[in-house]
Amino acid sequence: MEQPPPPDPAQNMPQSPPPAVGDDAPLDQTGRIAASIRQIIRTNEPDSHHVIHACAMANACAVLWSRYLRFDPACPTWFDRDRFVVSSVRYRTLVDALVTLSGQAAIRMDDTPHPATAMGFGPSGQGLGAAIGMAMAEQHMAARFGRTLVNHRIWAVSCWSELSTGVALEAAVLAGQMGLDRITVLVGLSEHERVQAEAALPRYAASGWSVRKVAADQPEQIAAAIASSIRTHRPCLIACLSPAPDAETAEPFVDDPGLWASAARRGATARRSWLRRLTKDRQRIDFERLISGERPALWRTDWRRSWQGTGRHRVSHPALPTTSYARRGLDILRELLPEVLCLRSRLGLASGATTGHGPAALPTRCDTQVHGMAALLNGIALHGGFLPCGAATFVAVDRMRPALRFAAMMKRQVIYFLTDGGLSPEEDGPAWLPVEQLASLRAMPNVAVFRPATRRETMECMELALERTNGPSLLTLCPFIPASDMAADASMPNAHPLTNLCARGGYVVADSPTLPRQVTLIATGQEVATARAAQLLLCEQGIGAALVSLPCWELFAAQKISYREQVLGTAPRIGVEAASGFGWERWLGQEGTFIGIDGFGENVTAGTRQVRNVTIEPEHIVARALEVLHAHGNGPAGTIGNRRHDDGDLPFPDTSSRSAALQN
Repeated sequence: MEQPPPPDPAQNMPQSPPPAVGDDAPLDQTGRIAASIRQIIRTNEPDSHHVIHACAMANACAVLWSRYLRFDPACPTWFDRDRFVVSSVRYRTLVDALVTLSGQAAIRMDDTPHPATAMGFGPSGQGLGAAIGMAMAEQHMAARFGRTLVNHRIWAVSCWSELSTGVALEAAVLAGQMGLDRITVLVGLSEHERVQAEAALPRYAASGWSVRKVAADQPEQIAAAIASSIRTHRPCLIACLSPAPDAETAEPFVDDPGLWASAARRGATARRSWLRRLTKDRQRIDFERLISGERPALWRTDWRRSWQGTGRHRVSHPALPTTSYARRGLDILRELLPEVLCLRSRLGLASGATTGHGPAALPTRCDTQVHGMAALLNGIALHGGFLPCGAATFVAVDRMRPALRFAAMMKRQVIYFLTDGGLSPEEDGPAWLPVEQLASLRAMPNVAVFRPATRRETMECMELALERTNGPSLLTLCPFIPASDMAADASMPNAHPLTNLCARGGYVVADSPTLPRQVTLIATGQEVATARAAQLLLCEQGIGAALVSLPCWELFAAQKISYREQVLGTAPRIGVEAASGFGWERWLGQEGTFIGIDGFGENVTAGTRQVRNVTIEPEHIVARALEVLHAHGNGPAGTIGNRRHDDGDLPFPDTSSRSAALQN
């Protein structure tokens, strides 16, 4: 039995009068508008296949734009305008035709921080998922500021093939669960596509959508269906069934601004009324700050003070997993930056900061539908007013990759919190061993990958992700740290208390205090603590070892060569990371070596990280360092410091010295 959608808290707030639509645009004019749209499509669209599909949706778009879509051609970026999304490449010329005829300036996504009224999307299904994300952003903003300031709708034009994509189906389920009743999707169905569409439409109805079918060449039916979608408290899908195309007939191009006069008057009146309400609203300053994307004054000072233990949220434990620090950081952000909107999967960061905004909590949990969740995050970023964040497991990034790549192409600020589930023992066991994801994500343009190691690095990486606006940022977090690594974490120095060390992507954590540098250990994430323990053991044996943390390759690569050489040094380098070594040669050079995981492994047991005979432990790092030094002739053969070893027997430190080193 179909479950009713959850109530929208925004509906209980004071509401402004609904905009009058559909009363001042006679339907007999839509035929002339549709004829002009078709003429522009035939002139500008080189693909004859796309021409047929785009022309079939001309009547639906003419009815929508002339009678229902709320926009002001004089101000295309008005925040409370309706959003119009074209998610299929087959309808790309519809956008240009409608924008041209309505007299609205053509604004592309990359030219303005706010999305234009009309947009085009490429990847199949991503545009539809982003449109649902816009509806979610509208719902959360209305819950916070009321319908007096936020009272717009999202309209999308799609095709049947997009309805069947996994991302669209997951996003549709989330729309039904979250009660996103401000979105209407118009789907064009040709004669030969109806059989395939019959399998997709019932899925949307079962997900809580209102599904209707109309004839694409009947403006009266289209207008009635659109009017019904405005009154329905559910997401709506209108299937526009087009007959078999007849022979092309010459249609006159009508360049008559009067056809759009009623729509322009309606939009201008609505915008002026909205501006008057905004002027009198007590939340005006906060609202204007959010829609402009500005941060509150002194937020960075309050952010750092909270992490230093002088605020309400104290992070006093010296060695917790980075997931715990990120969770507490989200709690801090909830008070400092209310525009942060975090969606999470079933195994994402379980934090109170991931609740919604407004008088009642709105649903933000996406369970296992992370593909749809990532698409929603893109829509939230495009809508404006919120800073979207997503929390999921690291291995789930493979399902989110299309949406992540789309965000990188659009250079939109989206923050992902990914836990290293699978590399470390958790309540669900060994899981999936995500060893190749780091290398693939670091190869994606416009994406910054952060892998913090400590409380301080977690705070600094979150701050850098908040400041970075030219693409998505990913924070890969560790849910488990062995007790030995906690001791090593606590022993790490805390120099430069007022400097963001991660801002340069890499820095020297600790150098040999008295000995010249003979080897450089380079690590990221939880392996920094392991490498720190190995460094202490090497220094104890009279070997000058330096430890370098490399939390963000992208930022480190952007630094001057002189700084990179100063950090990495000229001594042999050893990279340490619980992942594939692909790409590490960039920092290790020809004489370097890497300790990591090159295969998927067979098992991971509690208290160790032994994967396919590869053990990332301090003793193993020390043994590899001694191999490198011996190969480079650093010291007499078989001699390290004051200790002698038989030829062919690699020196291996006494494990009893490790605990003593960690205490110092």
